[in-house]
Amino acid sequence: MFKGWFKVHRLMLENDLWLAEKFTMGQAWVDLIGHANHKPGSVWIRGIEVKVNRGQIAWSELTMAHRWKWSRGKVRRYLGTLETRQMIVQQKSNQTSLVTICKYEVYQGGDTSESIPGDTADDTPSSTPDEHQTVHKQECNNVENEENKDKDSVPTKVGTSKYSDEFEIVWQGRVKREGNDPKAGAYKCWKANIKRGVTPDAMVEGIERYRKHCEAKGIVGTEMVQMLQTFLGPNENFTQDWAINQGVQTNGKHRGFNGQGHQPISDPDDTSWAEGFDPRAGDFEDL
Repeated sequence: MFKGWFKVHRLMLENDLWLAEKFTMGQAWVDLIGHANHKPGSVWIRGIEVKVNRGQIAWSELTMAHRWKWSRGKVRRYLGTLETRQMIVQQKSNQTSLVTICKYEVYQGGDTSESIPGDTADDTPSSTPDEHQTVHKQECNNVENEENKDKDSVPTKVGTSKYSDEFEIVWQGRVKREGNDPKAGAYKCWKANIKRGVTPDAMVEGIERYRKHCEAKGIVGTEMVQMLQTFLGPNENFTQDWAINQGVQTNGKHRGFNGQGHQPISDPDDTSWAEGFDPRAGDFEDL
C-alpha cells in the first residue's frame, strides 16, 4: 500500500481535463475531499446561513449530479454506499446536503507545507488538531444502520466485501420492498448478466424505469415490488420499458378492459359523422 503525501492543488479540480467526461466513483471521491472546507466557515443558501466545519462540504445532490455528469439517482446511491461504509456522514436539509468526510484529517493532516505561488487561500495540509479528530470521530460514529438490520444487507468494510462496488451502489438504490429480498441471489443474477454481456448501465436504467413505475402505482415499500434477484433474473424484467399508460386512472375511477379510461359516449343527436356522405352516390354500398 502506498504511504505518504503527493501534492495536488485544488485548481486541478477545475481543470477542463478533470471535468471533461463523466466522473468515475474514485474521481467523485477525490472531488468531495478536494472541495471540503479546510477550515470552519459558512455558506449562504437561499438566504439561510449554513455552518460548514473543516472536512465538510455543502453540496446538493443536483450540484453533484451536474458536476459529475451523473443522474441524481446514481448520486444518491453513491452517497448511500459511502455512508454505509462509514466514509462519510450526511446531514440533509431543505437547503442542501452537508457531507462530512470521516477521515478528513487522515487525508489532509500532516506537516504544514509551503503555499503554491499564486495561491491566496490557506489550502495546504495543516497540523491535526485534537479537537478536529474528536469532532470527526463523534460525527462518524453516529452513522445509523438501523434501516439495514439484516446482516446480509450491510456491506462489509472496503476491500473485504464479497460484492462488487458497482453492485453495492445498485443494492443501496434498489426499489425497496416489504419482506424478503435476498442480496446474495441478486448478486448472482447481476454477475450472470455481466458475464453474458449485459452492461451495468443497462440494469441500472431498468431499475430506474421500474422505480418510476412503482412510484406511479404507489407500491414502493410493499410486497408488490419485485425482489431484485427476480428483477435481474432469467426473465430479464430489467429490459422492459415499464411505461405507465397515460390513460390509466389511479384515483379509483373505472377503467376499460385494456386499462384505458372509458371514452365519452357520443351525443345521440349529433349527425356530424354523416357529413359528406351521399347515399345516392353509393357511399354506403359496402356497409
